[in-house]
This record gives sequence, structure tokens and C-alpha cells, in this order.
Amino acid sequence: MFDFNLVNQKFKDYVNGFDINNEKIMLKYYHSLEVANISYEIANRLNLKEEDKNLAKLIGYLHDIGRFEQVTTTNSFKDKNIDHADIGVKVLFEDKLIRNFIKDDKYDEIIKKSIKYHNKYKVPNLLNEREKLFINIIRDSDKIDIFRVRLENYNNEILEIPSVKVLEEINNCKSINISDIKNKTDSLLCVMAFIFDFNYKESIEILKSKGYYKKFLDSIQTNDINKELINKIKTKLLEKLEV
Repeated sequence: MFDFNLVNQKFKDYVNGFDINNEKIMLKYYHSLEVANISYEIANRLNLKEEDKNLAKLIGYLHDIGRFEQVTTTNSFKDKNIDHADIGVKVLFEDKLIRNFIKDDKYDEIIKKSIKYHNKYKVPNLLNEREKLFINIIRDSDKIDIFRVRLENYNNEILEIPSVKVLEEINNCKSINISDIKNKTDSLLCVMAFIFDFNYKESIEILKSKGYYKKFLDSIQTNDINKELINKIKTKLLEKLEV
């Protein structure tokens, strides 16, 4: 039912249809492979049956498939203008690419909703428990690897003053809505605040075992104006990590 040799080859074939010399394309290719493995690991720690572990892994492979078209069109990962999750749903289900990865259509609705909502600020209440399970897994696994991506590929420097709304949300231990992001500092704080939006203690355990989050926070540099504030925020976030 799940043939990951086929999935891996078909996914590679799809990515090869884009400009593989574009660093953003390859960044998302390797991110997808990592998220697939992390999704399986979360499902395993949740003691799900093998079928569901493999479904979680497949969703991990496909969750960012809309990124490749987004990058090709905009050379950006910004979702304010073009939402990569919505593109992914279109590519897989309107353009019928999903059948390249799995022939059985019994999982289509779960895959579709997991991809659609993996990046949204809030998940709708009108979902059944099984749908929520896979959405929560992909949301957690995606965040875990984003910390690695930020650590390895970005200059995590804070120079601008954070927006009042963003600081308010962090002080209230809430994640940040991208609509509230006004500058590069807000954008980085948004990633830092992912720690408030994990669904499973098992996901936090995996995050801690990989060491990405603390190293990511350690990589953040700031100027004298923001130094005291950012250090306080880092302390607050690390306290959350130890919960």
C-alpha cells in the first residue's frame, strides 16, 4: 500500500522538474525528507499502528509540495501573497499528482486536510479526531525541522524593534499570526514562538533530543538596543522547552 521507494523516486522526479540549482528548491527538498522521517518518529512514539505511521510519513513527504511552484513563481517562501499549502492541495488533488505517490484513494481526505492546514495559524474545529491527529503530527514535525533549517541556512540577526502585538503574543505564550508580522525581527520572533504551538509532548521530546531549538536560539544575534529584551525572550522560551 505504501511504497516509499516509489514515493522517494516520484518525489525526486517532481522536484527535478524545477530549477535544482536554486538553493530554495533544494532546501525544501531536503526539508521534506527530514519532515517525513520526523513524522514517522512522532507517530511511532504515539504508538500508532504501522499503517498510520506510514501515512504520517507520506504526508511529511508531501506537505510542502506547493513550495516548489511558489519559489518558481515568487522566489520567496512568503505565504502572505501565495499560500504554499493551498498550492500543494491544488497540485496533488486538482492536478491529480497524488496518484503518483499512492494508488489507493482511501487516505485522500486526510492527506488533503493535513497539507491544507499544516501551515495555518489555527486549525478549524470542524474536523474529526483522526483528521486532527495527522494534522497535529505534520504541524509538529514541520516545526521541528524548521528550527534546523533556520539554524543551518539563515543569518538569524535581530536589528529592528519588535512590533508591540508580536511581543504581546510572546508574553502571553502564544504563537504569532503572520498577519501581525511587520519587519524581519517579527518574522524571526514568529519562528521562535513556534515552541508555544506543539501538540504532543512526544514532539517536544524529539525536538530536545535533536538539540535544534537551543542551538537555534544560541545562533540569534542582536544589537545593543534589543539585547536585554531578546535575552529575556530566549529565557522564557527555554523555560517552555523544559515543560
